[in-house]
Amino acid sequence: MGSSISVIDKCNALRCFNRSLNKNKKEMRTCDICNKNNANEEEDDALLYGEWMVKQNVTVHYYCLLLSSNLPQRGGDSSGILGFLLRDIRQEAVAAQKRKCAFCREKGASVICFKCRIVFHMICGLENRCVYQFCDDFRSYCENCAPMDDYKRQLVADPPKSAQCDICFRPISPFLLHNVTYGDCCRKGFAHRTCMRRYALASGYYLRCLWCRSKTFHDNIRLQSVFVPDRDATWERQPNAYSELHNRRMRCEQAICLCPKGRDFNRNTWIIQPCILCAAVGTHYKCYVGTMRLSRASANEPNNFKCNMCAEVEAKLQQPKQQLTTSDESIDSSFYMPKNCNELSVAADDDSPVLSEDESSLVDATIITIKSSQRLNALSCEKLNELAVKETQQLQEPQPLPAPPISVESSVIELPDTQPISIQQLLADFLKPPLPLRESFFSDGHFYLVVYEYNENLENPCVGSCTLRFSIDDKRLGDFSEETLMQLQLVETDVWYRESDRGVYDKIDQYIENNM
Repeated sequence: MGSSISVIDKCNALRCFNRSLNKNKKEMRTCDICNKNNANEEEDDALLYGEWMVKQNVTVHYYCLLLSSNLPQRGGDSSGILGFLLRDIRQEAVAAQKRKCAFCREKGASVICFKCRIVFHMICGLENRCVYQFCDDFRSYCENCAPMDDYKRQLVADPPKSAQCDICFRPISPFLLHNVTYGDCCRKGFAHRTCMRRYALASGYYLRCLWCRSKTFHDNIRLQSVFVPDRDATWERQPNAYSELHNRRMRCEQAICLCPKGRDFNRNTWIIQPCILCAAVGTHYKCYVGTMRLSRASANEPNNFKCNMCAEVEAKLQQPKQQLTTSDESIDSSFYMPKNCNELSVAADDDSPVLSEDESSLVDATIITIKSSQRLNALSCEKLNELAVKETQQLQEPQPLPAPPISVESSVIELPDTQPISIQQLLADFLKPPLPLRESFFSDGHFYLVVYEYNENLENPCVGSCTLRFSIDDKRLGDFSEETLMQLQLVETDVWYRESDRGVYDKIDQYIENNM
């Protein structure tokens, strides 16, 4: 009987193990921008490439979004993927498929060197000693164009021979500048770049210099290819992070505890009574009165124990208040802070913080980073005064009724400067067979087809173009002939993005205009 039970237990354990394997089976993902997948993903890949972002058929590395040189961040923190509109991401993904990486010669390059303008993958840049700046306008530099100051030149010319990482305490060997980080505020030590990335990702707002605790380190380290998220530290975002604050552990805090079973004993006649003011400090009542035997009268007395700290505070509060002085000397000059009008800035949009998350995506909104392209430069006092005068004059004039606001992200297929339309209306009115073909190309398991959009009711019927994306094994594509592509019956998921570029029609109109 015992052997049969053990066999059943083994079978059940095997089933549970198989279920756990299926549950933890890794979902295959491919970045729509750089075309790299997670087939050989390692533990540190999230530190190097950022988290996977998935929303409405768009899958990208977060750092590919931040570092793509031609990808603007035009939305609020709840728009698209952390401020990057889905239309812009799709447009950049298509454009990247036409650019080859300077290092691996594969398509999908989206990062451009700020100086020499060579193009490469974000991942290839890490492997080839490129420098990424995770601040301001998120510039990228190849190894030959990376900014160098006197201290960096000194490290390259005469690298330290016995340097040690002050995070993992392992030697840094060989000492290579692209694998090392340091505090530019004090220059007192070094750390592996991977160790610093892990430290910065966990610390968030609370990142400080390891060696001098300077707060400027939080911004300076971003110039050394280290991403610092704008969020709370990891230890503060864990579930039940402050649960220990709800657990009160009482013990006798008297200088001399009379309980034979120790300060933590809390039973029978040795009940620990908390302070009546703070309830954070306790004592055995016998220890409080200083006797092992209590009379019946004293045993029935209410608890009036006050800890030393509360007693001192209470005594100070009962002292007569001193008359407040009104002389200038009573002002604390340490609060002084110069006020410069040039520090005022105006936001490019009026998005208020949204604390909700889209449940249909795998986006972690706690790590949103704002690219500087989304903010206006600081305005001078004179400019602000001019704007205020113009605004006052406009208020005195009769104003037309405002148009209803249109969300940029209300439709992922909208054309710039036009009203968004539904995909069903687009397919019914503009994308009916035969399709007017413009161009097509293959890229990383997908077939892209660009067609013109026509509106016969307009004087210039061609209004733009639409990019369609299909899987290569889609049976509708047949032999990829022109006749087959023109007769495609489209569905909603085929529409990748739209744009107002009319291609050759724009050139024809420009030629006619110049020769009239």
